[in-house]
Amino acid sequence: MSGNEQIALEVKTLESLWKLEKTILNTLDYTEVIQKVVDSILTELNYLERGYKVVVLVLLDQEKQVLRRTALSQTEEAKKTREVSNLRFEDIATPMTATRNLCVKAIIDNKPQITTYFPDILTPPVTPGNALESQRNAGIKASMVYPLNVSEKPIGVMIFSMTKREDEVADEEKLLLQHFTDLVALAVKNSKLYSDLQEQKLQLVQTNKTLIQSNKIKDDFISVASHELRTPMSIIKSNLWMLINPKTGDLNENQKNYINRSSQATERMLKLVNEMLDISKIESGKKLELKKEEIKICNLIDEILADFKLTVDQKGLKLNLSLCDVNDVVYGDIDKLREIITNLVGNSIKYTDSGEVSVKVENIDHKYIKISISDTGKGIEKDNLKKLFRKFERLENSFQEVAEAGGTGLGLYIVKLLVEAMGGEVGASSEGLGKGSTFWFTLPLIRKPNNSISKIID
Repeated sequence: MSGNEQIALEVKTLESLWKLEKTILNTLDYTEVIQKVVDSILTELNYLERGYKVVVLVLLDQEKQVLRRTALSQTEEAKKTREVSNLRFEDIATPMTATRNLCVKAIIDNKPQITTYFPDILTPPVTPGNALESQRNAGIKASMVYPLNVSEKPIGVMIFSMTKREDEVADEEKLLLQHFTDLVALAVKNSKLYSDLQEQKLQLVQTNKTLIQSNKIKDDFISVASHELRTPMSIIKSNLWMLINPKTGDLNENQKNYINRSSQATERMLKLVNEMLDISKIESGKKLELKKEEIKICNLIDEILADFKLTVDQKGLKLNLSLCDVNDVVYGDIDKLREIITNLVGNSIKYTDSGEVSVKVENIDHKYIKISISDTGKGIEKDNLKKLFRKFERLENSFQEVAEAGGTGLGLYIVKLLVEAMGGEVGASSEGLGKGSTFWFTLPLIRKPNNSISKIID
């Protein structure tokens, strides 16, 4: 080649590269860039007409040290190679230990490789037979593999497969491909960095939103907890002051009432503290201490419902117990079980202004009991059902309403933790606002045969 011919070739190569650079680098979107990389040389420079039919971008997974197929040219021949492949294109991953594979060899030797034998670039993981079938189906005669480097570090390879022989490849084509792959390496690296940066930005925005929401929940909860703790403390302080005031004199009915109210307020405080301790233990991975014993479930429910008699009478509600087999025995912690049932029944009574609250106990295949608490109360929007058993979640629109109702938003969350700790499940259903709701939980049953009761507590 004469000097003038060499200059003309280099000028033509530079013009072609400038055209490709404009096409590839007009976007920073990673997905667009990698597709343009494999299509542009075929469409912009008419290399398709020169016999280049399949272009593949293969990138190195640095962490796992495998070469992964990343992008494939949109040509009929490329489609034909996929039609007969026993692996999906995106599943073709070649380990860097497969040194006979020419894609691996191109990276190790840092120089182009050429082959007329498709298994050289596909095996492993594609079997030689399947690789040859793909080659025949697409009419490929030769393939060239060029390494991709950024700052002298390998990031992958490009494969150019042709329907012409190696000796039909012109020098100008090889020169252009060498410069083109240098451009590709830079474009892929830049777009990947940009996409990673955008993804990190989105993650940071989402994390920031989550932190703001978490901080709000924390602040709201502290406000509620302060309200809940301050109120009983004020009652205790006031009542005890009345008790020890010299003007009060000997204990009489009023003084006894002061003491009783102080005791009730103290119980509220202890309940709050115990709830927080239970949650802390379970969430920190410590095993919750359960005192396991045989529990006659009907007897326990009778005792609990009797405690609510005054409340339901004052609200004019009916409290029903049905389908309870007096011989049904569960194995668990009676105090925790009492807490679960009391919490669920108490919630139903609290949010029911008229009608009834029903407790039903079912024997499920002599393996489990299912205890359901249904009411004719406020009901729950279907979108809110999935939130019920989360920590600090509540049915009302604000924590202030919860504070006024005397709750922390922890009750149902604790119910879930306790039920699951005893080997059961918990759930809820409602047809919507104003249509009542049903809360249920299951516990493993110690089998004993049948003697059902149904009663109304009035």
